[in-house]
Amino acid sequence: MTTPLAPDPNIRKPGFRAIKIQLWRSIPLGGFLLSILVSLIIWFAPLPGLNLAGRKTLAVTLFTVVWWIFNLIPPAYSTLLMLMGYLLLDLATPEQIFHIWTLPLMWLIIGSFLIAAAVTKSGLAGRIATFFILRYARSYRSLISLSYVLGFVLSFLIPHPFPRALLLMSLMRAIIQKSGMNAADAASVGFSVFVASTATSTILLTGDSTLNLATVGFSGTSLGWLDWPKYMAVPGILASFLMLGLHLIVFRQTGEVHIDRSALELERKKLGPMTRLETVTLLWVALALLLWITDSLHGMDPAWVALLVVVGLSLPKVGDVLDAKDLGSGVNWPIMIFVMGAMAIGTVGKANGLADWLAAMLMPAIPPQNPYLFATLVGGGTMLIHMVLGSALACMSIVAPPMVHYAVSAGWSPLFPALLVYTAVAIHYIFPFQHVAILLGQGETGGYSTRQVLKYGLPLTLVTLIVLIPIEVTWWMILGLV
Repeated sequence: MTTPLAPDPNIRKPGFRAIKIQLWRSIPLGGFLLSILVSLIIWFAPLPGLNLAGRKTLAVTLFTVVWWIFNLIPPAYSTLLMLMGYLLLDLATPEQIFHIWTLPLMWLIIGSFLIAAAVTKSGLAGRIATFFILRYARSYRSLISLSYVLGFVLSFLIPHPFPRALLLMSLMRAIIQKSGMNAADAASVGFSVFVASTATSTILLTGDSTLNLATVGFSGTSLGWLDWPKYMAVPGILASFLMLGLHLIVFRQTGEVHIDRSALELERKKLGPMTRLETVTLLWVALALLLWITDSLHGMDPAWVALLVVVGLSLPKVGDVLDAKDLGSGVNWPIMIFVMGAMAIGTVGKANGLADWLAAMLMPAIPPQNPYLFATLVGGGTMLIHMVLGSALACMSIVAPPMVHYAVSAGWSPLFPALLVYTAVAIHYIFPFQHVAILLGQGETGGYSTRQVLKYGLPLTLVTLIVLIPIEVTWWMILGLV
C-alpha cells in the first residue's frame, strides 16, 4: 500500500490575490470572445425593420464597443479596425467614412489642440491656474471646487476640454504629492478634474470644440458664439453645481490633507513677471475670442479663426510660440482617430438606415406635444443608446439627426432636440469609455480607475435627468425656444 505523499511545505497554494490576478488576465480573452458573440448575434438575428447593411453596421459597431469596454487594445487602434470593417464589408464609401476631414469641425479640433499647446507652452495657462490655486487651495473640498472654477476660466483660453484637463491635472498632481493625502483622496481629486471638464465645457460654444459645434451642425441652425451661452450657460452652470455636490457626497474625505501654502507661494515667485511669450499668446488668444464673439458680423467659421491664430502663434517676431514639433506633440492624434471613428458611426448609420431604425425602436410613432414628456423620451432614449454605443460623439452622431427630424415633424425647433441629445451625452457616463474626457484621465494620468467612475456614474444618471427635464426645458420655455 502506497503512502500518500505529504504536501511540500515550500509549495504555496495560490491565494485569493493570485486568483484575482489570473481572472483579470483572462478578461482580454473573455472580451474578445464576447465581441465575437455579440456581433454574430446581431449579424444573424431577425431585427424587423432593419436592412442587412444596417444590421452589419450595428454588428461591426458593437464589436468595437466591446473592445472599447474591455480595452483589449488602445481605443484608437480599435477604431481603425472598425473603419476597416465598414470599408471591407462595403457598408459605406471612403468619402462617407472619412467625411469629417472635409468639415471645419475636424480642423477646429486640431486648431484647438494647437492653441492649447501654445497657451500651455508659453506658461500663460499655468500662471492663471497658479493664481487661483494659490488663493483658494486650502482643503480637500476647495481643491475639488477649484477643478470646476478653473475648468470654466481656462475654457476662455483653451477651446478644448482635453488639454485643459491635462494642464490642470499637472498642477493638481504637484499639490497632491506634497499634501500627504492618501490614495483614495488623491484619486478623488484627480477624478474631479476630468469630471469638471465635462460639465464646464457646456457653458461656452468653444468650451468643447468637438461636441458643441457638432451639436449646432446636427441642428441645421445658425448659432453664433454669444447665442450658445444664451441657451446653455444657465443649464451648464447648474449642472456644474449639481455634479460638484454629487462628487463631495460620493467621495467624502478619508484622510488628512495638508496644503503647504509657503510652497505654493514659492512656486508663484518662481514664475516671475509675465514673459514675452505669455503676452504674445494672450494677445493672439484674445483676438480669437474677439473673432469668435463677433462671428455674426464677419461670417468667418470658428475653425478658420482657430487656424488663423495658430499660424499667427508660429510667425517670427509676432509669434514664436509654436514650432514644427508642436504639430506632432501638440495634437492628441489617438483622440483625433477616436473622434473620426465616432463621426463615421453616425455617417454610416445614417446612410444605411441604422439611425432611423434606432429612433423608431425607442420613440413612439406620434411625437408628444408636452415638452417635458418629449425631453424625457429624447433624453432617456439618448442615454440608453449612449450606454450601448459607448462614445458620446458616436451616440450623438447616430441619435441627433433622426431626433431632429422627429421633433420638426411635431413642430418643435430643431435646436430643442439637438441640445437635449447633446446634454445627455456631454455630462452622462457610467464607464470611462463612454466619455473621452473621462477615459483620458483614467489610470496614471488622473489616478482613478473604473471603480471610481462607476461609483460616481450611477447616481450621475439621476443628476443628468434633472438637468435635462426640469432645468433645461423650463429655461428654454422662458427663452421661447420651446
